[in-house]
Amino acid sequence: MRTPAMKVLPLLAAALLLAGLCAGCGSAPASGAAAPADSEPAVSLPPADDNADWQSTITFNGVNYRRRRDLKTVLFLGVDNANLTESVGEIAGNNGRADAIMLFLLDTGTKTMQTLAISRDTITDVDVYRGNGDYAYTGPMHITLQYIYGDSDRRSCFLMERTVSRLLYNVPITGSLALKMDGIPLIVEELGGITLTFPEDYSYIDPAYVSGAQVTLDGPATEKFVRSRDITVTGSAEQRLARETWFMHELFSQLKAKGGMAETLQHMLTVAGDSIETNLDAETLQMLAEYDLQEETLKVPGATVAGAVHDEYHVDEEALQQMIIELFYEPETAAP
Repeated sequence: MRTPAMKVLPLLAAALLLAGLCAGCGSAPASGAAAPADSEPAVSLPPADDNADWQSTITFNGVNYRRRRDLKTVLFLGVDNANLTESVGEIAGNNGRADAIMLFLLDTGTKTMQTLAISRDTITDVDVYRGNGDYAYTGPMHITLQYIYGDSDRRSCFLMERTVSRLLYNVPITGSLALKMDGIPLIVEELGGITLTFPEDYSYIDPAYVSGAQVTLDGPATEKFVRSRDITVTGSAEQRLARETWFMHELFSQLKAKGGMAETLQHMLTVAGDSIETNLDAETLQMLAEYDLQEETLKVPGATVAGAVHDEYHVDEEALQQMIIELFYEPETAAP
């Protein structure tokens, strides 16, 4: 467990998530408390590092900051459900892996949306649960594995929200949207295909995907483009994350270009059916539809190293703390 440089004044029992969630992956309960019966299964939750009071101020490097109130955060998960059972030690998970992890920052003042990408290989504390739902332990492992320990997509989303929040020093997450890979072809086919102009060479996926080429992908081709990864190459997960993030930007742009984005997005949710799990309310979906997506994609700072079995992404904690301050806080002397 790390000790953040952020000092909270004063410290409350738990961080409060922003309001406006509908049924789905409810907010995290306070440390040691059972999940609310109307939102999550009644299980004993592990101790949480609740050292951030998002309704107060913090001191960082001698400067007082207050949390920005003009932000909403939406966690997007691209879930690979090809292999639903995976084991960590003697405990087997029940669900797929969260291979694409992006946090959308919605600025209600400027009506813009920023993307913060998180590597699936990030080593962080993951909460492990047994098959019967009982909490087993919390230990450092790849963040992608957190999704497998939910006994439903709803529960897996909740676990991912809590783990991503903890990684980001308890940033509150408004809600989440998880899309299984088998839902991508359905959405693209409904759109009549997606036309991409490749900014770099992707010929390792298909010989036609050279830099500058313009290609219209159908559903199956899109799924291959998004999922492809050479596991023999160190850092291939980072390459795929960059490609997935770029694809998401292109998809959003083309959806917006068709007009009636809110209705189109809602229709896409219907088309994808069981491939999508979300707890976003109508207001947040409207924001996703209308806000301008900034071209620059941010990424949790760190570096990929070769692990004993798989690549590992080690977070640069000092740089991450600075990023959290810049994104989610403002100096206390600033106007509220």
